[in-house]
Amino acid sequence: MSILSEPQEREGALTPERLNMTLFVSGASPASARAVRRLRDLCDRHCPSGYDLKVIDIYQEPAVVASRGVLAVPTLIKELPLPVKVLIGDFTDEPRVLAALGLSVAKEH
Repeated sequence: MSILSEPQEREGALTPERLNMTLFVSGASPASARAVRRLRDLCDRHCPSGYDLKVIDIYQEPAVVASRGVLAVPTLIKELPLPVKVLIGDFTDEPRVLAALGLSVAKEH
């Protein structure tokens, strides 16, 4: 499943690069659903240039999981913009997640 968001326009602001991320989850478990929901909510509020999020179910695509070296879920891999970052957990510590994604803790819209 891929999730695409539309960029939000801001007058006079530099447009940062669009985030490209892959989230590894374990099926339709409540923890996986919460991780997807939290991450989407956070990105919807803090990614001014939008984001691409590919969600990989570890049971449906075990070869991808092995090739990416994923050892725990939920795991988020931010591929772009560089540097690549790996986050493991439930994404409840919003300032830490934003920092890892290279996003500022700006005012919410």
